Amino acid sequence: MDLCSTQGAWLLFHNDMVLVKSKSPLTLPSEDEGASFTDKLLHRGALSPARGAFSWGEYPADEPAPQGFEPVGLRELWALGGDSVFHSAGTAFQMMDWRRNCRYCPRCATLMQPAEEGRAYACPQCAYVSYPTLSPAIIVAVVRDGKLLLAHGTRFPSGRYSVLAGFVEPGESLEETVEREIFEEVGIKVKDIAYFGSQPWPFPHSLMLGFTAHWASGEIVPDGVEIGDADWFTPENMPEIPPSISISRKLIDHWLSGGIA
Repeated sequence: MDLCSTQGAWLLFHNDMVLVKSKSPLTLPSEDEGASFTDKLLHRGALSPARGAFSWGEYPADEPAPQGFEPVGLRELWALGGDSVFHSAGTAFQMMDWRRNCRYCPRCATLMQPAEEGRAYACPQCAYVSYPTLSPAIIVAVVRDGKLLLAHGTRFPSGRYSVLAGFVEPGESLEETVEREIFEEVGIKVKDIAYFGSQPWPFPHSLMLGFTAHWASGEIVPDGVEIGDADWFTPENMPEIPPSISISRKLIDHWLSGGIA
């Protein structure tokens, strides 16, 4: 679905799913349909023109979905509508998730109110200002002698492997996070760390920062907690890998195309 065909449409969320009128072709609620629910919405807002200028809202989770709509997850929405709709829905979801989880001031517990400056909440009691939550995480393609390091996370679907990732901790540079996460998860050290690209990832509010690196020393020893198995793979013996929606797949495809020596 082309983004321009969705102007005026609504992104309505119910139990963290997006409500659509049809999956094929993907049809979102119209401006009038979305507006008819505004009195029931728990949270609502609008996206910038750069994200399609959608209106968005959260329908009460303890009520049945409105008649004539069916729920789809964000990953399914990408398959149905493509990158633009996925990124717009992901942005709206992150704003919604932040608003419902940050309704009260963390300093004095007063009910927060929308701030005049835009995407923020302000406390009318102590003037504390809260901005949308963003959690940076690194994701790394590590190469050794023409082979790519892939791991099976303990929460992955059976048989699926991917490149390694982890959240940035306070006081760390991104490069330090790369080194720490790789060592903690599989016991090896890396070198030649280079930035690859980034991707907003609304599960629920991550910013994925992609890197490439080369093996420096050590042998693979999965931590057994986050990583159940890991190995070096060649293009000829690849396991099941993530779908193309993710930066993890973009890193893997970059290596498969010869982009990482």
